[in-house]
Amino acid sequence: MIENQLDQAHLPFVHHNTIGRGNRTVVDGPGILPMEKGFFIYVFNRKDDGSSRRTSEEVPVPDPARGYRLEFRFPNLWENYISEKVRILAAFVPVDDTRTLLYLRFYQSFMKLPGLRHLVMALAGFLNLMVARQDRRVVETQLPKADGTGTGELLFPGDKPIMEYWKLRIEAKRSIG
Repeated sequence: MIENQLDQAHLPFVHHNTIGRGNRTVVDGPGILPMEKGFFIYVFNRKDDGSSRRTSEEVPVPDPARGYRLEFRFPNLWENYISEKVRILAAFVPVDDTRTLLYLRFYQSFMKLPGLRHLVMALAGFLNLMVARQDRRVVETQLPKADGTGTGELLFPGDKPIMEYWKLRIEAKRSIG
């Protein structure tokens, strides 16, 4: 489930009618900025115009304290900073070897009026549920099932956040012994 949230390339395909609208099928980068026990991800998906994709080293990495970015904090927190006033926090809670609970929390500070604020929060909750269900269909039906080590996975440069996650997992397992 965490790998799914770090996979930016799936957006125009799995979420074509929600958050992936716009046919942005080329993944430039993505940009990665390491931090202690995690990393920031900067997404640069665009429409295919025939030009070559930019590598992670070629995309700009903006100030991590401003603008759109994803943040992953190992082992199980993900935060999507959509704007200065909108963000989504996800916590991934393992239940057993094959099941994980996903907790989503939506934050906004642009709507202050109580009635309208409630409406914004309800609509955001509905959209988050739609997007999570689109992801769930893919995660649950994906074969072969990933083992979390990257063994046998076929990755491409747009999967760099997943590769960074695996590095953190491997380091954590080594430190445990």
